[in-house]
Amino acid sequence: MQIHADAAVSYPREQVFEVYRDKLVELVPYLPNVDWIKVLERREEGPVTHLVNEWKARGDIPKVARKIIKPETLLWKDFADWNRNEYSCAWRFEMAFMREQVKASGKNFLVENGPDRTRYEIRGTLEIDGNNIPGVPGMLGRRIVPQIEKFVIALIRPNFITISDGVQQYLDAGK
Repeated sequence: MQIHADAAVSYPREQVFEVYRDKLVELVPYLPNVDWIKVLERREEGPVTHLVNEWKARGDIPKVARKIIKPETLLWKDFADWNRNEYSCAWRFEMAFMREQVKASGKNFLVENGPDRTRYEIRGTLEIDGNNIPGVPGMLGRRIVPQIEKFVIALIRPNFITISDGVQQYLDAGK
């Protein structure tokens, strides 16, 4: 399943890039379905900053998925490589639930979109292996995959958009 979204921020690309990369934890108050974000690792390597962040989400788990997804497992690790030369972020997620079965990755770009305007282009994919869900027969697993994919996308995609809103509000507040 494709993850595709664009968002706009009315500030210069360099400034927007730095907030996305360096101030993510400070944006949590602007993210309605995120309880917290923790920076687990940060490493600089020339123009690339490697980050590992852990996210705790909140959301309504679909009834069909409640046997496999528990509220306390609405966690994921975000592995991000922010490249200052490309104004890009290559990323992948590891979900706390079904870590071996859920694969999400992509590459996002910050693009100049006029004077003092930046477009954040989010591009990625989500794959779920329905044949290998613990405690669920393969045939049933394959049948519930579309609902689990929709749920995971519903957790992730709005965060990409609301983060842009949060960046806008953060910068508007003069931070």
